[in-house]
Amino acid sequence: MHPTFAFRPRCYSDLPKTQSVSQNPAGEIDLSQAKKTDEILEEEEEAPWFLEEEPPRHAPSLHKATLPKAPEDGPAIIEPMIKYIYEDMGLDDISLLDLRELDPPASLGPNLIMLCATARSERHLHISAGRFVRWLRRNHDVDASADGLIGPGELKTKLRRLRKKAKLMGSNSAILPGGDHGISTGWVCVNFSLHGQGHAEAAVFDDSGKFSGFGSAQSGTTVVIQCMTEPRREELDLELLWRGVLKRNLEQQTKVRGESGVDASNLDKMLASRLQLHTSPSKMQWEALQQASKQQRRMSTARTPSRWDKQTKGAPLEYSGSLVTDTYSRAKDASVKQPELRHMMESILYGGDSLGHRRLQELILTILGAPLSSSHTAADRLAWVDSLLRTTEERGLEIESTNLLVLLIEAVVRSPAYGPELTKAQQGLEILLRESHEPPTEEHTLALMNAYAFREDWDRVWDAFRVPPRFNCARSPRLYELAYRLIASTSQPRLCRDALRWIYPEMLLEKPAVSPVGELYRWLKMAILVADPLALTQLKDISRSDMMDEENHTDEMSKVPEFARILAEVEHVRSQLQPQDR
Repeated sequence: MHPTFAFRPRCYSDLPKTQSVSQNPAGEIDLSQAKKTDEILEEEEEAPWFLEEEPPRHAPSLHKATLPKAPEDGPAIIEPMIKYIYEDMGLDDISLLDLRELDPPASLGPNLIMLCATARSERHLHISAGRFVRWLRRNHDVDASADGLIGPGELKTKLRRLRKKAKLMGSNSAILPGGDHGISTGWVCVNFSLHGQGHAEAAVFDDSGKFSGFGSAQSGTTVVIQCMTEPRREELDLELLWRGVLKRNLEQQTKVRGESGVDASNLDKMLASRLQLHTSPSKMQWEALQQASKQQRRMSTARTPSRWDKQTKGAPLEYSGSLVTDTYSRAKDASVKQPELRHMMESILYGGDSLGHRRLQELILTILGAPLSSSHTAADRLAWVDSLLRTTEERGLEIESTNLLVLLIEAVVRSPAYGPELTKAQQGLEILLRESHEPPTEEHTLALMNAYAFREDWDRVWDAFRVPPRFNCARSPRLYELAYRLIASTSQPRLCRDALRWIYPEMLLEKPAVSPVGELYRWLKMAILVADPLALTQLKDISRSDMMDEENHTDEMSKVPEFARILAEVEHVRSQLQPQDR
């Protein structure tokens, strides 16, 4: 007989407590209960207690991705496909475009459903797209095509050809890192069709019963997945493109049905129900931080708030050429000394003095146009202007305008402290002016031409003169008068010759026509005489009868020197004008 015994569980075990094995009244051991106890012990030996604890889980992400929902009446493959694209392929920023209502259907196929997703790199793009095609074939028996996909074998072939080309060239320049040598696309388009393309070809009849041709009814669903790298996706912006296509199509369908025009709010709701565009939380957070950095300060411990808190934004800043001239003339007289200027700046920046558009322009011109001194360097002037513009923006005044850019460029170019530092600032301002893509006004062009001519920077003078035609804007007689006056004032024959050879023909082609009258005629004639002092003498040798005779006019003028011929043409055009127009 065995003595009575019991099994005690371990102190740190999370298994249920085992029951003790007891003897029956006859003193015998219950073998069935002992057998169960042995099985529990074997399980304890196979799975120790520390292995049965739950494994640690990753902390929840701060930004939880929101995946688009599959359309209710769409194919069943859409939902698992979106999950696979996000979880297994690792693509981000997934958008779903339901374009099945396009009529006529898109060239990609009927009943189009499009997804757009972003890959993290070129290598990630091709590897994930290749695995996606194989996943469709293996799990859903779908034969998809991937346009732009570079497979491993094709990549090896292209790299081998590039190495061979570099070897023949005797350098390694054919395989530059980051270069586009046909081995990077940034865009892979995976597309496939579900449920075939419809029935066999048959006769087609229109609504009135008339025969309209042959064809096959297109059915099924076309699914397209646009996989792109982030730079290529921002460049193409396919979501915006297809949104415009769908919007126009919905408006046309409404007109075809004879319904009244859809208002903007209902149209936006219809678009929102068909387009599920991605919302990146991290991008939204970054934009919120940028917006927060631009917020207007309405309170400060360094000023009195009652001065300009009640100040309204008012009209946008206007350019005034007379203001530039008057301010610079006062600055030359040194009427504003540096201590006084510093006091005015501190009163505005820290004291809360009122600041409007007019005073902003005067201060900028005064700072940059102050006489040159060792204690008032170009860096100090730029720092003051920068602080002044930042304060103006914080107070809610509109400063991002072409008028201010032109004013700053003119003030920098005319500044007595003009040098390398101001030249660098000038180049930056000119880049901003070009990127604004706004057509220049006549006042802007006149101001820039005068400022550049002040520094005898003729390349920039003519660049400013050529800007209006780039925006399909005609140049006025004032611009041509200024151009002729600037070159004639230099008394440089070579400059006048080079300029007249292209400015005068362009003036003849202007629409509306620019006539040589008034001050324009006077400065044009003076520029011609600077280019060729003998032009007036040579003009007197041309008889008026020959000028008016159409048959002899061409032969006679071909013998006349270039600038004498231009002067003769000008006098001939002027003679045909009415006396009051001259």
